[in-house]
Amino acid sequence: MGEKLQQGDRLPKMTLQMLDGGSITLPDDAPTRYTALLFYRGHW
Repeated sequence: MGEKLQQGDRLPKMTLQMLDGGSITLPDDAPTRYTALLFYRGHW
């Protein structure tokens, strides 16, 4: 398990798959300096 982010830490570079089949690489593709991420687990 990786280390937890602390206040002031930079978001590590990661590529996420989008529902429409595309992908987004964070933090490079973030539209603004401040971005909120929502992770949805799906079915229980």
